[in-house]
Amino acid sequence: MNFYWNAFGLVNLGLDLAITFTFYALSFMQCRRWPALSLVTACRRGLLGSLLLWVLAGGFVGGIVGFSLIARAFWTLFTAATPLLLVFLAARKKKVILLIPALLLVVFKFYGEVYEPGALEVQRAVVGVKGLKAPLKIAHISDLQTDGIGSMQEKALEAVNNYKPDVILFTGDVMNHPSLGAEIHSYLGKFKSRYGAFFVDGNVDTQLNIPELFSGTDFENLAGKYKRIGTSAGTIGVVGLALDDFGFGKGLEDLLSKLGHTDVTLLLSHVPDAMRIADGLPISFLFSGHTHGGQACLPWVGPLVTLSGVPRRIAAGGIHKVGALNVVVSRGLGMEGHIAPRIRTFCRPQVLLLELKPL
Repeated sequence: MNFYWNAFGLVNLGLDLAITFTFYALSFMQCRRWPALSLVTACRRGLLGSLLLWVLAGGFVGGIVGFSLIARAFWTLFTAATPLLLVFLAARKKKVILLIPALLLVVFKFYGEVYEPGALEVQRAVVGVKGLKAPLKIAHISDLQTDGIGSMQEKALEAVNNYKPDVILFTGDVMNHPSLGAEIHSYLGKFKSRYGAFFVDGNVDTQLNIPELFSGTDFENLAGKYKRIGTSAGTIGVVGLALDDFGFGKGLEDLLSKLGHTDVTLLLSHVPDAMRIADGLPISFLFSGHTHGGQACLPWVGPLVTLSGVPRRIAAGGIHKVGALNVVVSRGLGMEGHIAPRIRTFCRPQVLLLELKPL
């Protein structure tokens, strides 16, 4: 019941059918139990009842899987089950006007599942930095989190390589299914930089063979490590936090101590919450992802959920100044995997191209 298909397609189709069946079954039961009820009222109660059941099911499962189940229930009920019901009512009651909201919901479903996930935004920015002797070009990508390489991912690759970056930073979450390993390895091997490309792991990377995945590419796994780079702009320090170390201030201080003095220091953390332990330390930039910018956002409201403890305006993505620290959060390229609906609404996939200029 989606416009896409992936490795989880059969499971997700089964869930969509179960969610839709729950809605129709509860609505039918309302009509049988209370014959005086109008069909609209019965369907409204069926909708609310099915939402409650799936929210309880998601709460019982818990974690990201439970959250994904709840998100899938909402998306399926409003963009698949409801349009089908409206078409049925239009035919039964001979009210063609009901086809209009049904069509609008299907169009919105297409927008969220097909159009916006492929509508890459390449954001360029220039930031002044003390300590640099010359400009430094940085390409930041995050949350590739894909079910396969398509035209959008190829556009992201082209945008990065055409920028001719000095450094590429990849802040984790590579792919939604390990069967894609060979395809992703080939894709990552096409990224080119002048001084190096650096990676830290994300939530969905725990089962991956990271050394094998990045072997033969320009990317170096920097999780829990540091790197000093001599460039025409000066000495650049790149420090990477392992996935679970975003709250471990002592670990970060130890890495900085081993790194020593640099003209500019960049911190990589999949989770932007690391900004709390970076505060007051000799770090110029924090680069993160994880939030997907909310992935599902509303106009004038922003992200509905960010799965992060940082302020929503920061989790929504972009470049933010927090004290002396520049916090750069990518909306990422991909979408939550497994049973989560593959959607983006008012939150386009993003590549960040930064030019750091001397102040």
